[in-house]
Amino acid sequence: MGEFEPRPMSPDDWTRVPIERGRYFNKEHAITGYEWADGQRGTPLHPACVFEDKLRETHRKLHETYPTVGVSRHHVVMPYWYPEDPNLPNNYSFVQAPERLATTSVTVVMVPRNQIKHAEMGFYYDGKTLPTLRERMMEASFRGLAGNLGYYMTEGLIQGKFSWSHNVRYPEFPLPTMLSYIGFHLFRDEATGEAYGSFQGAHPSAVGIRNNGQAEIIPKLEIDEYRVTLWGEEFYVRSINNPNAMDKVMLFTPGLWTPEVSEHAETWETYAPEIPIPDRVNVFVANEGNGQVPVEKVVKVWEGRAPLPSFGAVLSFARSYFERLFASIKTFSFLDQRIKIEPLGNTDFDDYVQIMGGFVPVVVDGQHVYGVETVDQVRECLRDHGNATSPIGRSGRETNNFDPRIREPAGVLVQTEDRIGWVLFDGRHELSIGASVVDVAKVLKMLEHDGVLGSKVQQGVFVDGGSAMKVYAVESDGTDSSLDLLNRVAAGSRNGPGVDPDGLNLYTLLKLSLSNVALWDFAGSS
Repeated sequence: MGEFEPRPMSPDDWTRVPIERGRYFNKEHAITGYEWADGQRGTPLHPACVFEDKLRETHRKLHETYPTVGVSRHHVVMPYWYPEDPNLPNNYSFVQAPERLATTSVTVVMVPRNQIKHAEMGFYYDGKTLPTLRERMMEASFRGLAGNLGYYMTEGLIQGKFSWSHNVRYPEFPLPTMLSYIGFHLFRDEATGEAYGSFQGAHPSAVGIRNNGQAEIIPKLEIDEYRVTLWGEEFYVRSINNPNAMDKVMLFTPGLWTPEVSEHAETWETYAPEIPIPDRVNVFVANEGNGQVPVEKVVKVWEGRAPLPSFGAVLSFARSYFERLFASIKTFSFLDQRIKIEPLGNTDFDDYVQIMGGFVPVVVDGQHVYGVETVDQVRECLRDHGNATSPIGRSGRETNNFDPRIREPAGVLVQTEDRIGWVLFDGRHELSIGASVVDVAKVLKMLEHDGVLGSKVQQGVFVDGGSAMKVYAVESDGTDSSLDLLNRVAAGSRNGPGVDPDGLNLYTLLKLSLSNVALWDFAGSS
């Protein structure tokens, strides 16, 4: 055998640790959990949760209501991964039931696209409160599926909770707390049809709703320029993350990638770059939710120097151009005025009523992009396909979602020729130990090979993980609603492991309104 002998995970690979009161829903007292004995990082696992019988009943109910929707549950024995092993593991295997401290459970929900009556997305924080999914579904009639989608800025990522929090890295440029949607977005005004978008962030992929109401994955947004209306003045932005362009107006986003930036890949937690062009007027743009969509606003104006934040974007103006363009403005007291951003490029934005982006791809045009052999090659793929290793982009995440070795709750949205749906990896408890980027890519390919997804995956993107990673079957008549959770969720700050009957912590959603007409059979098992 080689230096690193392949073997499955076992209880001997874990050590018992206390999980202190107040961490991940331990509201009353500390509990005893588990962490890797060899020191590999990750959130400690909670004690066992027994819920497979209840989940089977939920899946049976869904299949009776929507016979063509495929819903299935799978359990994967995870390989042990030696900390020093530079090669990727391959010894994954499916089993019939969860095995303590050895397996990860996966829920697959695939929807025939011709059964979708209408699709929509949203960002449901209103600047002060976030209604639960149950509260939201009381507002209108709905029958179908609702699942988590995108990433959002947390208070801790701006204030001082982490070493990479904005206000820790940039004490000269403090920001107020803004729970912004992270990543590109575009929504059309229902009354006027006007498009209100954002500047593209660190990651290239998106999910779009076409004019006919159908959802699809966009593997890479192609934006060449923006038409911007700010403080009543319209102008174009053509210099995007190009410090050498020296244009009168330049755009800098968390997607900036230069040789200087790449040198800080290992020291990203303390990396605090500034706009690389001196003596400019720099306008920081970010968004705040209005309860339905993100609304782009001016948050700060910095003269001379400015930070390069891990969310939002900075419009950097030559001072003379700024003064000429906004000559009539005497004060910036109305900083929260909405800014209109219209993306232009090879992506035909006129075809879409909604787009939410900021995703890292896992499958692009039928190609599994992490079909490589070593950890270093995975990191290269994450950099080249998703800009996921960017030290700027990483500062906009609470957890290290894209570390090849760290196993946490994870999820992907996938699209085949005739279906779209979620593949959800449970985690943070001893009957489901979670999945890393590598694990997700490997198991997704196994599920595709075994026919679980119906056919070959054309496009796939990682969605937000953690305790928000969940999908519900929803029935609401506007006054009463039922929510059936189709996977099992991780412990979070507001919910314990396994269950979440009300739909907490769902800042974003993809909602698929379904017909229950049986069109054809799907070969899936719960």
